[in-house]
Amino acid sequence: MFDRSHFEGLKAEQLADFHFARFYRGLHYDVHPQFAFNPPDSEQMIRITRAPKEAGDNGLKFWINAEHLDDWDGRTEFLRPYLSASEFRSITEEEFNRAVAAQALDLIAPLQLPLHQPVGFVGGLAMHTIETDFMVSLFAEYEDEFIHFFWETSA
Repeated sequence: MFDRSHFEGLKAEQLADFHFARFYRGLHYDVHPQFAFNPPDSEQMIRITRAPKEAGDNGLKFWINAEHLDDWDGRTEFLRPYLSASEFRSITEEEFNRAVAAQALDLIAPLQLPLHQPVGFVGGLAMHTIETDFMVSLFAEYEDEFIHFFWETSA
């Protein structure tokens, strides 16, 4: 499981390296755009990114790849400051599941929760929370996969 020190040890070139930051085998995601919520003018969006664990990855490479899905082209100079502002606060599986459920509450078609069966939880991180931002970014590591949950609103 990674922490802030692992992120701070990254060189700037690594964040721009296609094979490090924009290629993760098995990575897939589901997006729930604003019209998946009631009401749609709440301008909420959820993206759930998952991947089987890649050998030798402590989760940092997966997390960077998941964050790159937000399309940083043309604004890459803001990526490192955005990632640096993450809390890297350890959370339990219960806290992860509770936060996901809270942000998915207004979905018209509910998520199947929990996102992962309650076995094999290694650790979790709260990167951004509703208490400090108009977004929620959570990371969870299980024995068999990584999950990144991202919720935001522009309302």
